[in-house]
Amino acid sequence: MTTTPSGRTADTADTATEDTAPAARQWLRTPVAAWAVLGALFLTAEAVVMSRWAIAGARGFPSGAYGLGPAGRLTVGTFQALSIAGVLVSIAWPLWLCRQQRRLTIEAMLLVGYLSAFWLMPVVNYSGQVASYSKYLIATTDWGPFLPGWHGPNPATHPVPLFVGWFALAEAMLWVLPTVWALETAVRRRPNLSGPRLVLAGFSAAMVAELVLEPVMVFSGGYIYVSAVPALTLFAGHWYQIPVYATVIASLVYGLIPGLMCHYDHHHPQGAPILRGLQTLPRSARPWVATLSVVGMAQLCFLGLAVSYAVIAALGGVPSPDLPAHLR
Repeated sequence: MTTTPSGRTADTADTATEDTAPAARQWLRTPVAAWAVLGALFLTAEAVVMSRWAIAGARGFPSGAYGLGPAGRLTVGTFQALSIAGVLVSIAWPLWLCRQQRRLTIEAMLLVGYLSAFWLMPVVNYSGQVASYSKYLIATTDWGPFLPGWHGPNPATHPVPLFVGWFALAEAMLWVLPTVWALETAVRRRPNLSGPRLVLAGFSAAMVAELVLEPVMVFSGGYIYVSAVPALTLFAGHWYQIPVYATVIASLVYGLIPGLMCHYDHHHPQGAPILRGLQTLPRSARPWVATLSVVGMAQLCFLGLAVSYAVIAALGGVPSPDLPAHLR
């Protein structure tokens, strides 16, 4: 017996396969190869953009109340503290699983993947201000101008907070955890549950997480949707508006897709679908290639979210007229 890419056991035939040169070359025609290449391309582009920003535009965003009264500062400050706690919890869960299972788990790979996607956040404001962070938060200036073709808001007035922007995507795990729990519970109660019903169970759990977490972010004034389609938005026209389409997209990207990946990795011998073909590689290379593949998936998913937010707002979005000073 030997260990599969996802940490379970498999027949010794897997060992025989990985020791042959033709089998080692087969990975070039497998899903894991395509996703790993995509992950490498994303990381290369990220290194270029962030290096240019670090050399020419990196600096801290000036602190200040920006019109916030004592109650407002307390509210936004509390949200920042909750965000830090959320990041810590999101990191602790995958690390605990890695220690418990003594291997690099799919959850840890997802954490790395979503964390690495932070550089794509300015895509949301690629052609105009669609979203905004509070200027009261600890932040840096935006690196949007270093993305090719970007013409969004002025980085001198548009911050990217450390714990609500830079590290915020680690909190995707707060959507993944309840989604995985719901999927595991559904399968345990109904082992023969059909694929569509399994997807519905996962999406429902992700949507519940979204409906709990999103209002905390928006109503506290930490992050808001500046522009939204009125007919598809709750509280349309107010600074605390919440687009319904954004909640659906976020549930898919942060909850359902990574949750299904974890579920498949837990229940299928070959692991998550994007890792198919990993067995053809030497065991020492598998964690690296698998992580690259998950990075490619996570960054592509988040890019899809950012582009969809930007495009939907560009097609029919209406800017909110009552933005507080710290959110303009």
